[in-house]
Amino acid sequence: MALPLWIAALVIVAPSVWTQAIQDSRCYLMNGGAVESFFISEDTPVSSVIGTLSVNGDPSGEGDIALSVSERGAGLVIAPGTKNLTLARALDREEQAGPSSLYVNVRCERRHTTDPSFLIPVSVRVWDVNDNAPVWRGAPYRARVSELAAVGARVLAAPAADADQPGPHATVHYAVLPGPYSEYIGFANELDSMLVVKKPLDYESVRNFTVRLRAQDQGAPPRYNDTELYVQVLDADDQNPKFTHDHYTAVLPDDMKEGTVLETLPGPISAEDQDAGIRAPLQYSLGGAGAGVGAGAGVTVERDTGRVAATSLLLDLDLPLTVVIKATQVDNPDRYALAALEVSRGARGAARRVRFLRREYAARVREDTAPGLALLALHTAPAQNPLQFYVSDKSFLDKFAINGAGEVLLRRALDYETAQLYHYQVMVTDGLSNDTASVNISVIDVNEWEPRFRFPHYEFRVDVNSSPHTSPAQHHHLDFASSGIRSVEEGAEEQGDAAGDVRVGRLDVHDGDGADTVDISLRGPDAEILYVREGGELFLRRSALSALNSSVLHVVATAVDSGTPPRQTSVPVSVHVSGGAAAGGERGARAAVLGGFAAALALLLLLVLVLLAYICHA
Repeated sequence: MALPLWIAALVIVAPSVWTQAIQDSRCYLMNGGAVESFFISEDTPVSSVIGTLSVNGDPSGEGDIALSVSERGAGLVIAPGTKNLTLARALDREEQAGPSSLYVNVRCERRHTTDPSFLIPVSVRVWDVNDNAPVWRGAPYRARVSELAAVGARVLAAPAADADQPGPHATVHYAVLPGPYSEYIGFANELDSMLVVKKPLDYESVRNFTVRLRAQDQGAPPRYNDTELYVQVLDADDQNPKFTHDHYTAVLPDDMKEGTVLETLPGPISAEDQDAGIRAPLQYSLGGAGAGVGAGAGVTVERDTGRVAATSLLLDLDLPLTVVIKATQVDNPDRYALAALEVSRGARGAARRVRFLRREYAARVREDTAPGLALLALHTAPAQNPLQFYVSDKSFLDKFAINGAGEVLLRRALDYETAQLYHYQVMVTDGLSNDTASVNISVIDVNEWEPRFRFPHYEFRVDVNSSPHTSPAQHHHLDFASSGIRSVEEGAEEQGDAAGDVRVGRLDVHDGDGADTVDISLRGPDAEILYVREGGELFLRRSALSALNSSVLHVVATAVDSGTPPRQTSVPVSVHVSGGAAAGGERGARAAVLGGFAAALALLLLLVLVLLAYICHA
């Protein structure tokens, strides 16, 4: 019976002892700290209550404490009779429209006492919001680019700056907006402000154009700014001259004598530089070897005009006679064109004239065709004399050759990704007459490359309650093209828009075969939860979040190209999910631990109070 009586005595005596032990706690912070801190957004409106002081005491008119802000003109005020702190001036994390933080002292006085007042330091720290859009430096932009600029050549830097604090709100992504000519110019990658050539330029096709540029930050929602880039294409000496006609004829007049200028059909002999922006001056001459027996002695060619005149020996030559006229750029002898001139006496030699049986010859050649193979035959009639063939461009000899029988042979391997079509003008002559025809050689693509993912393993992290993000290694896409990537899931894009699904990241795939498209499919235990849109965008179905029983999803992404036969490549993909149902178990466990800790702390406090009461009573 002694123990119950002792406990009963403690219960009876404890109130009076406890009252004596407790000191006056007014003006003390309830959490036992010395500083009161608050975190607010920089776009918090003026006059908003940003928080309540956790100070002991009642500041109302009948209360036992009085609160006031010590500093004059401070950014915070205390509403009379309350503990509420009210914002008195605008804030700005960038310190342009206001301060980025506030520090004030709140004075607390104990009413009805002579105790000195207490100063409570109050710190207000401001977090950034996406209130600034990127700003272009020096926009709009102008650039002059030579048509000979290679793909990947730098055009200019077009930087943009975002005034927000470093982080997603200030991270600028660059893009050329879709539109006319947008395929010619692009950014080196989405995080680099350097503009480069994306597609070969041709002054003769496009002389100037304008594209729109966008700089966009990574806020939610993002802010962006657009500007324009005007590009002037500079002409370069990349075109040979061209005659008005490939073949001319001239008939000797009855009164012909030395120096007589021959009238040519279907018009005067003339040529022009095809570089429209240069129009280099040309000079005319005889074509030299292969021009015909005695051609050099039979006619002369005026250097500046191209007019042809007879010599005294022309009447002694066997006619008809074929000569080759050459037009050469004065400033570049490697740029020239050839045309044929047939000189005759009336229509006497027409029956003997060599001619092509067709005006156009065409062949389709696989890019893996072995060099040395005959691609097509240039049939002519009649062919009683040895024939010689000439082409309009000496670059023909880089890939092809023509033998004496008129067969076009492949000299070097073709590449579809480099050139898909070769077009040339071909001339045939037997030394007395000539004819011209065109040759078109089309290259057939062969599936040489399998699709290639940019990374051997993709790992993404996504918070379903905020904007998704990826690890830096997977976030930079550089020059990997994704325009040919398609989703194999019908309607995936529409489903994502309707359901508000969560964007996870991008699977970058490139196929070296330029004409191939690439399909991406997913397989694995979590393939029903994720899907891929066109462009390689990976999404998480929001409708599946409630059923998630793991915070990490695993799938295998397979890319299959459209070539024949198709080729494919696979990579593993891991997605770490946080902020949703997958994190529920973890939060529950933390809550249980915290609850148990609070119960143990309350029990310990009760034992301390009982012991204190016992000691004081003793």
